[in-house]
Amino acid sequence: MDTITTFLDAMFAPYPATPRLAEAKAELRTMMEDAYADALSAGKTHNEAVGQVITDFGNLEELAPVLGILPEIREAQAAPDSTAARSAGPWGPPAVTLPEAQELAEAKRTTARALGNGVALLVLAAVPLMTLSGMAGGEGLFALTQNEAGLIGLPLTLVLVAAGVLVLVQRSRAFVSTRHLLSGRFTQDPIVSAWAVRLRMEHEGPRSRALAAAVGLWIISAIPLVSAGILSDMPGHRDYSPLGAALTLVLVALGLRIFLPTNWAASTHTTLTEEGRPADAPEGWRSADDPSASSPPPTGRSPSSSTSSGPSPSTRGRRAGSCGRSRASSSAGSRPSSRRRRRPGATGA
Repeated sequence: MDTITTFLDAMFAPYPATPRLAEAKAELRTMMEDAYADALSAGKTHNEAVGQVITDFGNLEELAPVLGILPEIREAQAAPDSTAARSAGPWGPPAVTLPEAQELAEAKRTTARALGNGVALLVLAAVPLMTLSGMAGGEGLFALTQNEAGLIGLPLTLVLVAAGVLVLVQRSRAFVSTRHLLSGRFTQDPIVSAWAVRLRMEHEGPRSRALAAAVGLWIISAIPLVSAGILSDMPGHRDYSPLGAALTLVLVALGLRIFLPTNWAASTHTTLTEEGRPADAPEGWRSADDPSASSPPPTGRSPSSSTSSGPSPSTRGRRAGSCGRSRASSSAGSRPSSRRRRRPGATGA
């Protein structure tokens, strides 16, 4: 139920924490938990149940009349957006808008297959060279020498690498207008974060199934490599390790090709909720992995205050010590001698 709680917190974050809205939030949580329990009893999995609940209860403006908070929602929407005001400060990037988030999600969705194809091609690039190297030295129709295997396999490998890179470069063109979101140069928005959570939950079912299939392929991908090593150690057998490695790469590439096209919604959610500047970040916040980001000087002190406010404590201590020694030496030099001179003609008492 943590997902529902997180979703509700993000949904109500843009609105003031009034007693009426807090009551409506608790009422909506009860409704969502009841719907979640009904979905589980109907045979749905946890992810499917959460996705259905968020889909059914994910639009607060549609639920506002039912909850009786439509005037509060309208009043909050008419008021100045405090989050946007903070984001527009001199030290914060602009807040992400819902149209920008939707454009990013659409670009990821339409290019998801291209991502899977490009990555799979790069993984498969070494397969021709490995396969031909494993076949070299054999007899029959495909008898090749090692030099012939390299001469044929290397160009095929380079062709696959070029094809994979070309596919990924073509895919990157779809993100020209949303590149600032991918690089984290934006401020998070609670409404957009809630929409991203809802988007991920709606597509979590296909992603989970694809991930399970991909993980299964990645687990069994070790079998060809191990089997080839065992066969190679047997007497009378040649080295099958290149063929085993090639088959392993094929299984890994197949798993990536199955999983990556279904991960676009989760990737969009990660970009919009984990990258960028948090909506409630202080004015001097900057990302840990962005050392070049500017930060404001400390409040109440100018950047040059350290030089204009006087010497440091160690400097003052050294100066005080030198002054003390100077005073001591001067006072010692001016102190009258304990042995006074007698005046001429003076008699003792």
